[in-house]
Amino acid sequence: MYRFKGFDSAQCGDNLSALEAVINAWMESEHPRIRHVCQSIRGQHILLSFVYEDSHQLEQRVSAQALATSPLPRFFDDEFIEETSTNPRVPITPPPMH
Repeated sequence: MYRFKGFDSAQCGDNLSALEAVINAWMESEHPRIRHVCQSIRGQHILLSFVYEDSHQLEQRVSAQALATSPLPRFFDDEFIEETSTNPRVPITPPPMH
């Protein structure tokens, strides 16, 4: 699901370094997957708008998809180990030829 986040330079006293720090702190804490950025001017102020995907929700969705499409349990992946019969009346058959 896409989300919107906006930053106004007026909130930082029009100090671009402070605005940058606020945006960087948001990015470091949220780890958004940014899809679109827009810069606008409102009077003497700069507005930065982000459309993004919440990385936590994205990770949950990917994990759910991975579980839904998980392969067969691990024991089916083990290599075939050829064993001899312990019952002398059961004939030993060779593995199929491919």
